Amino acid sequence: MPNSQDILVSIIVPAYNVNRTLRRCIGSLLAQTHRHIEIIVIDDRSSDGSARTAHMLEKQHAQVKLVELPAHLGSYRARREGIKYISGEMLMFVDADDTMEPAAVEVMLDAMIRHNVDLAQMRMRRRMKGINVKYQEQWNPELADRRIDGMDFRSLASYVGMDSYIYPPVWGKMYRTSLLRSFSMIDFNQFWGDDQIFNIQYLRHSRSIAFVDFVGYSYYWGGATSSYRYSQLAEYKSVFAYKRLLGQNTEYINAEIIMLLRYHVRQLITELSWTREAVIKVMMTELRDPLWKQVGLNIQAEQLVTEELANVQKAPLKYLVKKLLK
Repeated sequence: MPNSQDILVSIIVPAYNVNRTLRRCIGSLLAQTHRHIEIIVIDDRSSDGSARTAHMLEKQHAQVKLVELPAHLGSYRARREGIKYISGEMLMFVDADDTMEPAAVEVMLDAMIRHNVDLAQMRMRRRMKGINVKYQEQWNPELADRRIDGMDFRSLASYVGMDSYIYPPVWGKMYRTSLLRSFSMIDFNQFWGDDQIFNIQYLRHSRSIAFVDFVGYSYYWGGATSSYRYSQLAEYKSVFAYKRLLGQNTEYINAEIIMLLRYHVRQLITELSWTREAVIKVMMTELRDPLWKQVGLNIQAEQLVTEELANVQKAPLKYLVKKLLK
């Protein structure tokens, strides 16, 4: 068994206008108990001084390296570009507004080696304005601290999305660099869903996973990456189409796109403050898309909006706080 202390772990940090949080993020990585790491900051043509901060950190710490992209590529392509510059046998991704616990790399590397797996996934917490909030991840203790392969792995890997055990983000995971470099990743240009598309491709070439019962990643919710846009439904549908092409479980992705449509309706009502009548009008047009019949949704626009208004009214404080935080 290899000595884990000798294994270099690369950590890619895509950075786009994150000057406010970049030092905190990099500080948490420099504090890792596993010392044999390299931190590759991929500046995606920031305009707020992020590259300047990363350059200062590079001069101060030998473990930090800055790569400045010639054009703004978006997080998916920035991560893909970053893989060209890493030297580590193992790879992790960290968003520049998030942090990791000091033992995170050590714990994840131990799981990768002990279980001899292609992917390890730890638990995470969500934070809002510095307050810890329980993250609604799917968690099954029976899956923890063991190698999952064969048909059990294929079943888990057949769906990555809402409420999947392999959760969508690329952060909180450890990958094998050699496996990532063994195949070509498709091009993907949109913002929402980029993590899912990345993971689905990796899982198609993987054979095993280990779930680590360690809360080692803090996801800071409520920043620019969490903002809602009216156009987001088009992105949901685009990712759904990619998932079909990539062979994801049809039953699950059909149910997921319906849930996302309902989520979209609630967002129009709460975050964009649309009237009931306006949302109904938009949904009347949207539901003419043959996609909805194909995935088994048979509902009138008025009923759909009425149901989601009722869901909002059941938890008004939740949606008020969410809107205020954004």
